[in-house]
Amino acid sequence: MVSLFVADGLLVLVNSPLAQVSMNWDAVGAIGELVGASAVVVSLLYLAGQVRHGSRVARVTGAEALAANLRGFTQPLAQDAELNRIWNIGIEGGSELTQSERSRFLHLATQFGKLIESAHLYHTSGIMDDGTWSGWQAAAGHYFTSLGWSEYWAKRSDLYSPAFRTFVDGLSPPEQRITSGTLWVSDSAD
Repeated sequence: MVSLFVADGLLVLVNSPLAQVSMNWDAVGAIGELVGASAVVVSLLYLAGQVRHGSRVARVTGAEALAANLRGFTQPLAQDAELNRIWNIGIEGGSELTQSERSRFLHLATQFGKLIESAHLYHTSGIMDDGTWSGWQAAAGHYFTSLGWSEYWAKRSDLYSPAFRTFVDGLSPPEQRITSGTLWVSDSAD
């Protein structure tokens, strides 16, 4: 059996197999501090790993949310020929749309603009990487430099954040601007 007691500031172990071992309280404190510091380092390493994992999860979750929102925007266009016609004519200028169709186009343009604005926010916040953003930016260049978007933007840009307005206002049209309404239009007479 081992007994502990303190004598003259020393911790004394009696009846141990090693006979009598004594230790200074300063040494006990130093060992305690070493153990505590080690625990802090291990905790910080664990926390850093969790933060990195959380960042990866946020990136994947953000990409999945944007993809779902894009499907939510394009699916009705693919399923409803009239809605698709309104979008395609509206984005290219829309002069032949009725007032009711122009109203529908306005809602579509707002939905599309908010979708791209979300992607822009994810990118500027560091959630979306540059490679993924390049596709969203290309889509913005094709659609946001069209006549229909320009007319919409002149009236409704106040619905968007200042950072996004700066981004859109700084876009230049791509060399060959293509939208869903112009993708299959032939450059030559068939």
